[in-house]
Amino acid sequence: MAKRKKWTKKQKEQRLKLTITGLLVIVSFLIGLFFGDNPYDAAFFTRKWESLTNDWGTTFSSTNPNNVADSDGTVYFFDVGQGSSTLYQAADGTTVLIDTGRYDDKDKRIVSYLDRYIGTGGKIDLLIFTHNDADHIGNGDLVLDYYQVEEVWMNGVDQTTRVYENVLDAIEKSNAIYYEPKAGEMREVGPFKVEVFNPETSSKTGDHNEESIVTRTTLSNVSVVNSGDVSEKFENQIIDNYGSLQAEILLVGHHGSRDSNSKEWLSTIDPEAAVVQAGEDNPYGHPHKETLERINEQSIPLYSTIEDGTITVMIQKDGQYSITTDKP
Repeated sequence: MAKRKKWTKKQKEQRLKLTITGLLVIVSFLIGLFFGDNPYDAAFFTRKWESLTNDWGTTFSSTNPNNVADSDGTVYFFDVGQGSSTLYQAADGTTVLIDTGRYDDKDKRIVSYLDRYIGTGGKIDLLIFTHNDADHIGNGDLVLDYYQVEEVWMNGVDQTTRVYENVLDAIEKSNAIYYEPKAGEMREVGPFKVEVFNPETSSKTGDHNEESIVTRTTLSNVSVVNSGDVSEKFENQIIDNYGSLQAEILLVGHHGSRDSNSKEWLSTIDPEAAVVQAGEDNPYGHPHKETLERINEQSIPLYSTIEDGTITVMIQKDGQYSITTDKP
């Protein structure tokens, strides 16, 4: 039997508001009929009810609002403040979610985003936690609880935080398959090809940043590299082991830290665009000036959730893509 998914507080409020509004419309209509002075005719009632049910469908449906006939899929770099979360969604409904934002995000934006794009209680084919920092696995327990997660990847480096323990508990309670991928593996998830470049099978650093799951995810010949929080040292190790990692889009490592995103890394990936996920006025100073200078030196167009909000990459079937932002 399928698990019943919970409603978020926001969803409950929306459902209650729609219900009350609908009842008020019905009562107003009936009162008008009873007293014979009805300012709301049947046509008004019909239009109002259709509006309400359309609102309901927009709020709770699993339709992708950005669905376009010739689109093969979409990548959403969510604006979750000083954290990371990226959703890959194919036209056939296949979804891959990498990281789930900050644990202390009061608005739980990741849930709102997923409700919008995959629908309440919708399916996530693959959930990847690049590593176990609280700004990457935050809200992971909510995602596992509220959505149908088919498979979870983690790097296997334990943490002692409550956030990490909550995620492990949520995985255990879910029906999701648990897996720890290693460099050199490749998985086809629907139309997506997910290649893994880190961590190495023999690596035992115990450092959750350096053991980040580094992936290149490809759809219709458009690739995105996500390197979690690995440092320049491990970027170089990946380059030595695998050579070219060319990709059209690069999620800038470690929120733009100066200790990641080396010149060699940027040259090897040779992206046509880069994205930084960081929070405004964050205490770490991300993205660091040195990283921004290196990106600028290589003339890579840069998008940032601080200035642009959520960044959306629409991928066409012919391999073309377009980038739009929340903020003008």
